[in-house]
Amino acid sequence: MNIEVLDHVNTIRKALKIPIVYPIASLVLKTKYRKDKVTRISYEYALDLVRHNYQGRKKVVMTNILMPSEILFALDLFPVFPEVASGFTSALGWAEKTLFDSEEILYSKDLCSVHRNIIGLIKDNILPIPDYMVTTSHPCHSALHSFFIVSQIFGSEYFPIDLPLKDNNFLQYTAKKLENLFFNLSKKLAIKDPLKGLKKAVRYSNIARDYLIEINELRKEYVVIDGKNFLDYAGMIFSTFGSLWGVRFFKALRDEILDRIKKKKFLDCKIRVYWLHLGPYFKTDFFDFLNKKSCCIVFEESSNVYWEKLDEDEPFISLAKKIINARIFSDVEDRFKLALEGVRNYKADGVIIFNHWGCRQGSGNSYILRKKLIENGIPALVIDGDLIDPTNFPVEQAKTRLEAFLEVLS
Repeated sequence: MNIEVLDHVNTIRKALKIPIVYPIASLVLKTKYRKDKVTRISYEYALDLVRHNYQGRKKVVMTNILMPSEILFALDLFPVFPEVASGFTSALGWAEKTLFDSEEILYSKDLCSVHRNIIGLIKDNILPIPDYMVTTSHPCHSALHSFFIVSQIFGSEYFPIDLPLKDNNFLQYTAKKLENLFFNLSKKLAIKDPLKGLKKAVRYSNIARDYLIEINELRKEYVVIDGKNFLDYAGMIFSTFGSLWGVRFFKALRDEILDRIKKKKFLDCKIRVYWLHLGPYFKTDFFDFLNKKSCCIVFEESSNVYWEKLDEDEPFISLAKKIINARIFSDVEDRFKLALEGVRNYKADGVIIFNHWGCRQGSGNSYILRKKLIENGIPALVIDGDLIDPTNFPVEQAKTRLEAFLEVLS
């Protein structure tokens, strides 16, 4: 992203403060994506997210992927997730500049590009400075460090939720942390009846969860949408539970899958793979290469519904369980068991593990995980790359290794 593009971004930032921009943009989306409801709703959600966070009338909150978004939507906050914001801006081709700028602020290049990029996005005034930085210590510590740096440099209030080692008091401790955070924020925001909003958010979350479970069940029998799309939908999975947007999106996705099944629009999948971690969000022909080999991603780690139905009467206990029960992006044993279930339930021929550079939690166990899968008779391949930084993904080398792996599977 050169200086001219950065000036263009600043012009857009100014335009985003003009109220009339939003109904016009909404009309354009409705017209352009009239026949693609899933895409239209995801863009409309992004537009609403921008409206809430860029007009300066609402408080801005940033959080990480395992922080229950229900708590924030209940307080009329639209959370910004580093994984989603970095993925989106990387797809626009902005990551090279923002990653470079982040290195000027104490951040080593060998750390997670997702969180380095967030610092660059805030520094370059592409993202608004968050009023609140809320993060859990799971699934990794990158958010703890990057959020702390942002709070120190830009003045955001920092709310870390440290999750202790599991013991008899683990659930109650985590629930109390969430409860304290909720009422602390509700007091700062002067919300008179925050529990009413929380009940509503929990209700929305449960409805969206039911739709996603139904989607996952349908995918066991039918492949009508490739898993690459679901890697893109991860942003909606991470960020919309607890909102009406989550209900609308997952209902639309369920309906789209049913419609494709009815019309028998099945994908040609000679090779079926289960995908672990996320995937590169910048422009690359890697997934096109995969599809040309008649290889489909039939399921992915990020689409798992790992939490129980939430209890409206015990919201903090329920949400604490949601964090605790998260097996995605977890340790070797949890991910191994999850992969075994995925291979069995979705009839996968093998597993691809995307090894995101700088992810201490993920890259630290990728090759151990691959070894355990192979020892259990499941072919597995580790693809070394980066979610955000295109200069750190040797795509041709990855294609060569992938082609050899697919020959084994076929």
